[in-house]
Amino acid sequence: MNKASGILIALFAVLGGTFAACVPGYSQIGDKCYTVPGLPRRFDYWSSNELCSVAKGDLFHVQNITQWEDLNTFLVGLGYYDTYWTGVAAEGHPGLWVVRSTGFELIPEAVEFKAGSPSNSATNLCLAIEYQADLGRYQWVDYPCSDEYVIVCEYRTCN
Repeated sequence: MNKASGILIALFAVLGGTFAACVPGYSQIGDKCYTVPGLPRRFDYWSSNELCSVAKGDLFHVQNITQWEDLNTFLVGLGYYDTYWTGVAAEGHPGLWVVRSTGFELIPEAVEFKAGSPSNSATNLCLAIEYQADLGRYQWVDYPCSDEYVIVCEYRTCN
């Protein structure tokens, strides 16, 4: 293979999203880049969005079960079992869960809700993930946006 062919293959791989190179401060987890800034500090949902934006990211979201499993494994591996905000909030009315960075509806098959969640109450308008010690993993829950939790930022890409 000549140099030009190698460059083209690398360019197609980047454009096709077959691998991601994370910027400093972010860790590659599966096909995405994440950071947990300020650990163990906690923030309300809106402040969390702002902090991720400063870090050139957004609160995380997942598009499929593989991304969710990869992130779950990463967070369990951190050994800091807490509750983390996600980039998903109710839009318009409880129960309509929208990824704030994309404007698209949450894909329910891509996440694992805790039993009884979401409650779809008028006060629990933001989604978080919470460590379930009995399961040894995180599950999705809905909470008031004013609650304070740890944050996971996902690096903004062109995808």
